[in-house]
Amino acid sequence: MAQYPQWSYSQSRASMFDECLRKYYYQYYGAHNGWKTETADEMQVRLYRLKQLSNLYLVFGDLAHRMCESAVRSREEGKDKPREHFLEQMMRKLLNQAYVESMDQDQWRQDPKNRVMLSEMYYGDDTLDDRIATIKERVSACVSNLYQTLTWEDLSRASTTILEIEKWDTMLLHDTRVYVKMDLLYRRRRNGNIVIVDWKTGKEDDFSDQLMLYASYVKEHYQVPLEHIELRVEYLLTGTHKQYTATEEDIAKVEENVGRYIEEMRSCVADEYYNRPKDVSYFTPMPSHRACRDCNFREVCSERAV
Repeated sequence: MAQYPQWSYSQSRASMFDECLRKYYYQYYGAHNGWKTETADEMQVRLYRLKQLSNLYLVFGDLAHRMCESAVRSREEGKDKPREHFLEQMMRKLLNQAYVESMDQDQWRQDPKNRVMLSEMYYGDDTLDDRIATIKERVSACVSNLYQTLTWEDLSRASTTILEIEKWDTMLLHDTRVYVKMDLLYRRRRNGNIVIVDWKTGKEDDFSDQLMLYASYVKEHYQVPLEHIELRVEYLLTGTHKQYTATEEDIAKVEENVGRYIEEMRSCVADEYYNRPKDVSYFTPMPSHRACRDCNFREVCSERAV
């Protein structure tokens, strides 16, 4: 196993880089090899465990994506779509399972990668009850809105061909492997257009940069011009959607922005070949009440905002 992690770029990595450099270090460097409990030092093991913490919103978002994937795959296999009641019951069951698993910290410490530990329960947050109530409402809304989306209207027609569902892939930008994962990619046979779909389970926000990066990947991988690529965000919580088109200027701007992130991230390593980071002190903490409140690593960070 390599002493240092492989170098790559993703938008989640860039978001954490913006949020807090110390958190970025813990997540991408400090926790590396922490699963090797017999040889790793105590801090590596500790950071690796904390890295695996989830929270109610993340668990819910993952389950909602799995719900969408299940429905789309049923359509792809020629089966009846799962009933709304069934989807809602399964999501509630799995959310409850995550809660129950989180009650056993000893089991989680032994296998943090494959067991769920909610950060709200690990840290004894007083937000737990309010978040449970919020998630219960969101489950019903997201399930009932799925089959009313423009995307599902498209998929209900025989003239669509599914190309990718929740598939990890990479593209090369600025000599760096860039990870992309589109929730759904399908082609309309009547006009040949390819549609990129991103399911969202939270409040509406601007995800256009993420979609432009996906468009760059689709253009290169499927060899289609940008005018035949449609970009769509489906907000399951509200039942609304936003659509975008990408131009060469949009793509160039996003790729240039990715290049700036890559340059800044590489300035944090002492050896680019091995991706060996500079000393932890180089990664300046960026405390804020919003970021520190839900940070997985607050247990080991003395700089957190209290």
